[in-house]
Amino acid sequence: MERLYFFAVSLIMLLTGCSSDLKEEVVTGSIVGSVSDRSTGEPISTVNVLLTPGGNSTVTGSDGSFSFENLVPGEYTVEVGKEGYSGNTKSVFARAGEISSAHLLIERLPASITSDKTLLEFGDKVQTLSFTIVNRSYGDLEYIVETGKCEWLSLKPEKGILKYGKTETIVVNLLRDQLPMGRNEAVVVVRSLSGDGNVEVKIVAVNGKSTATLNTLETTDITSTTAVLNGEIVNIGEPKYSERGFVYSDNSEPSISDCIQKLSCPVNDNLNFSCKVENLGTLKTYYARSYLVQNGTVIYGNIISFSTSKQITEVTTSSPTDVGAMTATLHGTVTKVGVPAFTEKGFCYSKYSETPDISDNKCPVPGAVAGNYSLELNGLEYPSIYYVRSYAIQGGGVVYGNVVSFSTAGQSANVSTSAVTDIFASTAVFNGMIQNEGNPPYTERGFCYSRNGKPSISTNKIRVSGSGNGAYSTQVGNLDYPADYSVCSYVIQAGEPVYGNVVNFSTVAKSAKVNTSSVTDITTTSATFNGIISDLGIPIATRRGFCYSAYSSNPVISDNHVDDYVVNTTNFKKNVTGLYQGTVYYVRAYALQDNQYIYGNTVSFTTNREPAVRTDNPSGLKKQETMFAVNWSVTFNGAVLSEGLPAYGTKGFVYGKSSNPDTSNGSVLTVSGSGTGKFSGTVSNLQDMQTYYVRAFVKVGNKYYYGESKSFMTF
Repeated sequence: MERLYFFAVSLIMLLTGCSSDLKEEVVTGSIVGSVSDRSTGEPISTVNVLLTPGGNSTVTGSDGSFSFENLVPGEYTVEVGKEGYSGNTKSVFARAGEISSAHLLIERLPASITSDKTLLEFGDKVQTLSFTIVNRSYGDLEYIVETGKCEWLSLKPEKGILKYGKTETIVVNLLRDQLPMGRNEAVVVVRSLSGDGNVEVKIVAVNGKSTATLNTLETTDITSTTAVLNGEIVNIGEPKYSERGFVYSDNSEPSISDCIQKLSCPVNDNLNFSCKVENLGTLKTYYARSYLVQNGTVIYGNIISFSTSKQITEVTTSSPTDVGAMTATLHGTVTKVGVPAFTEKGFCYSKYSETPDISDNKCPVPGAVAGNYSLELNGLEYPSIYYVRSYAIQGGGVVYGNVVSFSTAGQSANVSTSAVTDIFASTAVFNGMIQNEGNPPYTERGFCYSRNGKPSISTNKIRVSGSGNGAYSTQVGNLDYPADYSVCSYVIQAGEPVYGNVVNFSTVAKSAKVNTSSVTDITTTSATFNGIISDLGIPIATRRGFCYSAYSSNPVISDNHVDDYVVNTTNFKKNVTGLYQGTVYYVRAYALQDNQYIYGNTVSFTTNREPAVRTDNPSGLKKQETMFAVNWSVTFNGAVLSEGLPAYGTKGFVYGKSSNPDTSNGSVLTVSGSGTGKFSGTVSNLQDMQTYYVRAFVKVGNKYYYGESKSFMTF
């Protein structure tokens, strides 16, 4: 009875299992995906999505998602696009009864707003300037003009909408009453509200307001009871001072609040001003200083002293020594200091007057004591005769010594130009030789060069540091090429140029040599690009990389590209990811030379494509009984939907008692053959009263690709 019950239950289970296997097969699939920003990773809504073949279309939702239902199994292309973004495509397999995923990235197009200027300089007087913006996009552009927290600028307009291809003038008005003192800088930013970039214009303005300054000069016309105070305005300031004059006292620091008397002088265009002081005490020393009032503030000059008693200072002049072509050493002696003591001593000299005074060339010498003093003169002319005498200033008056004369002499410098070396596209090394530095020695040396006519220091001049005889060189940049130049060496001797011979040279240019090697390490979504720059060119290339495209057989920099800023003549490579599987790509290595792109040859490659395999329901399940055991045989069925690229090498089935058998936990049945289509294989000796699972597979290299799992029971 128990055996009969067990047989009935087994029969019911077998019929139930067979009934499940005989259900109608699902014949459609679905594709579900999303679209995101390549830079930020944020989902993008309202993106147009087109599915081919079939022509189905939709748009992404607020979360960037889309879906297509009830699709016939097979390979589809998903194409996405949105205004203001670059497009993208992806190949997807729709499998029966499955949901296939398709996630795509797109990136925003570059900024489309530009300006005709990057700098506006108002200086210290200009009130209003402007610059023009241009909309270079393919639609209207809404913008806003910003200045940060700058309070001394006014802009018009501050915002607007700029039509495609049109221009707008932005007027910048300077509010000078709010401009801080000195040099000021700010930046005006015109920003696109749609995120298409912005432009920046630097603003420079100067507020010329300054503080007034003045000097107190020596007191003149001193008597026993009177004196004349003298001053000079060095800088009238901004705003201009409103009052000027003197204060004096018998203490050492007179001021308006602490003085014997304040003396005001008329304000006029004469920068020198004077006031006479009366009722002074005899044989007495006083202290005085000039002052002015600017914007309510009192500004003082230096303090001087004078005495109402007087004894004449005495000075003498001795013969000059160490006389050269441009130099001489003058000598004088203060034999008597005088009362009041002299406040300044020195020499005055002239080529034209035999009795020079301080209105000619005046050379003060520090010190206010009796004794010898000297001064070395430089910058004299040669050959010339000079007249010189010592002087001293006492109580505002000038006391002179005797006159002596001397004569200068000299020798011209000798300079030559050597051949130009290290000539490249925009640089060269100039070379010169100084055989004789001359007398007086030259004070400057260098080179001058020109593209038109004989060079001189009034054309292009390059100064080279150093002195004495011998060779000297310098590298010159920013030359035109190809171009012819003339160059000569020079020195400045006694204020005049002395030139060497003229040498001619020409700049050169040579293109870099770029070669694209075969692509390696190709996978479904990545590959390694290889190239070499065998000649860096003249001028030397500054950047290298690869550009690639799935659409153009001669890709350029405006297509996809990867950069490398290390440039040499060794092989270089770049691993590129994000490629589409099963797609033909074209690659060219390039070099950036003098802002021009130099391209190598084009090589092509095809990315790998994953195979697709389907597991069908097993068939032909048979029970085999012997005297000693009961076992079963069954035929496994599957289909290769896509053989992949590269094509698979092995196909078959893996089966076992786990729900998703693979080669690590199941048995393998290999089936011969290649290409797409259905295939089968039969196994036997399966155990009785068991549930088995089977999956079809294909193998590419060391990787297995499985179909879905199917089950059957041996009851």
